[in-house]
Amino acid sequence: MKIVLLTLGTLAACSIAAWADFVYVTATTSNCTDTAECRLNEDVNLYGGYVYNENSFGAFTTAVSLAPGKPATAGARYFSTSFMSGSSPDFGVTLSPTLGIPGGVYRIYHVFSSAAGNVSTNVVLGVTAIDGCTLSFTNTDKFQASNGAASGGMNAWQFLGYLTNAADVTVPTINFYWESGDVDAGAQHRLLIDTFLFVSDSCTEVPAVGISGSYVTTSTSVTVTGVDANATAVKVYQYVNNAWTLVGQRTDAIAAGTLTVPVTGLVSTGQLAATQTIDGQEGCLWGVPTGIVVGAVNPHVRLALSLRETPSTGPVGSAGVTTGGTTANIHFLGVTNRLTAAPGYPGQVLVPSSDGWQTVTFDAGIQSVGDSANATGTAVAGAGYNPHETVAIQVYAYRTLPDDAGNIYSITPAQSETLTSTAGFQVNWAWDAVPGADGYRLMRDLNSGGYLEYADVSGATTFSDANNAWLWGGEATPNRLQTGPSVKWNTATGDPDAVGCISCLRSNWYTIDALAFAIDDLTSVGPHDIYIDTIENGTNVFYGFEASPAGTTDVGFRAPSFSGSTTGNLAGAPNSAAVVNTAAYEGTKSIRVQWSWNGLVNTKWLRLTTSGAGNPQVNILDPITIRFLFVPDGGAMPAPPPAPSLSILQTEGQTLLDWVGGHRLQTAPAVTGSYTNVPGVTLAPYTNSFPEPQRFFRLVD
Repeated sequence: MKIVLLTLGTLAACSIAAWADFVYVTATTSNCTDTAECRLNEDVNLYGGYVYNENSFGAFTTAVSLAPGKPATAGARYFSTSFMSGSSPDFGVTLSPTLGIPGGVYRIYHVFSSAAGNVSTNVVLGVTAIDGCTLSFTNTDKFQASNGAASGGMNAWQFLGYLTNAADVTVPTINFYWESGDVDAGAQHRLLIDTFLFVSDSCTEVPAVGISGSYVTTSTSVTVTGVDANATAVKVYQYVNNAWTLVGQRTDAIAAGTLTVPVTGLVSTGQLAATQTIDGQEGCLWGVPTGIVVGAVNPHVRLALSLRETPSTGPVGSAGVTTGGTTANIHFLGVTNRLTAAPGYPGQVLVPSSDGWQTVTFDAGIQSVGDSANATGTAVAGAGYNPHETVAIQVYAYRTLPDDAGNIYSITPAQSETLTSTAGFQVNWAWDAVPGADGYRLMRDLNSGGYLEYADVSGATTFSDANNAWLWGGEATPNRLQTGPSVKWNTATGDPDAVGCISCLRSNWYTIDALAFAIDDLTSVGPHDIYIDTIENGTNVFYGFEASPAGTTDVGFRAPSFSGSTTGNLAGAPNSAAVVNTAAYEGTKSIRVQWSWNGLVNTKWLRLTTSGAGNPQVNILDPITIRFLFVPDGGAMPAPPPAPSLSILQTEGQTLLDWVGGHRLQTAPAVTGSYTNVPGVTLAPYTNSFPEPQRFFRLVD
């Protein structure tokens, strides 16, 4: 892909145009996001040759990066041991782009994502100028994992070196090959190649600046980061309707570091970028996406519940074992499909409301029935079975499902003894009742021929068997049926259910892996500001947040950016999940979660994980209920919870302080202060250990 751009001098001042050359080479099909169709890039150059050729070394991965100006792709290419053994200075990953300037000097960049945690940390690639150019470098370490980390949801273009075209050449050829380090996909040491960028423009010599924070249409300033002490101007641009517009600048009081730039005219969905000018040269606008999109507070958002299989079996809310790492079985409860990696539909859609707390329930709808026991039989004289015949039964309980969905059967049958008689006989069978059962399926084994016949009994736990009511066949299946939607999004090694399996929750016990929020309003990136409280499984409340002082983090949930699975979907700020005492469904505390998306595509999602902050177990035979407070922009918050109260009791010559919930206890020698924290004390009771005859205490947070 080739893009010819006017320099910023032309954009800003309408001076005589100077031409710049930006050329992208993607490893997979560019401007394509379908993982089923967008595979190896087969674009050709001016002479009909491939602009990208990996010589059969690579394979497709969905580990796609996001960087300013980068064309949309469905993924990248990864390489393993064959690249170490088979590539050479003239045979490897070969690039032959069509560049615009014969004899021109180009800076070469590459970008990729290492968020999956499976990229080599020490690979070094050799680089060869094959034809029509010279290079300023012969190797590079810029493909190591640390260079693929995202910041504020965006990956950074990594500068590799300079390419200089020969005087009459516009289609140079260069080759990347293995020089040293580990490249082994099986050992989680992949080489990842995503997108290269060739740039001929003096703007690239000016260090790039960034923008931090999230912005809405009423914002009046933007925070620019990475400002150089020698900058004479810092400008903020907005990309709307396929054009850049200057919306603010500072030319005074510029100091190194962070600078606030006043802006006007921000437009919903506009993308923001900034530049700095040093020695008369303005830096580049690298293109969109920029990762900073003008939004609106609290657009509606879609929610699924991410559940991880666990060998643990309770109790509800206790930390479950989370074995398997990245190869665990993990499911989205509440949806039946995925949008690339994001939870799809229907999900639970949270819409901002001024009516207070909203209750959201996830129900797997697992249909099952308990096992019967104590199957007994008594042989009695009568016509039915012939002398010396043998008979035994197995008893399965069943429930009849609504909407003509059939029956569901118990898993383990009650087994009778084998009966016989020296004379003709009948059998009176009996077994224990099962709560909730609508009937019982009896499977008969006659003369040790196997349990091949059946009889169904409803409304009773006895059966008079004269050998005249049995039917052939009658398997006691299914034993379990899931009526609530779910889709598997990660699979354990060797598990028979593949990723994408619908309604495949095979176990009863899971841990809550995460609340999986997905973008649902494609006109706004947020920011989102949501309160969470009182999470329960059945009637067991296990997340109430009362024991932690306000301001505590990593309680129940990690910060939005914690999960490497989704940090690439988020803007750098806001980014918090902390206990607050300003709103609560019950008690005095809740968790306040804040984030913003970094783009407006339907594959953006947030894995608000419990990893290391709870990993609570749930039994999916019971529904899981969560309370949310999601107030619209400008809406009124509910009245805050009451302040905590502190009681004092004198007992046996000691002063005992008591209170409810988690709060920091502070003390001072005088009622007017100054107050300091009593070290390590957040929960009651506390026995005063200060020697002074008079001491004052208070609770905060």
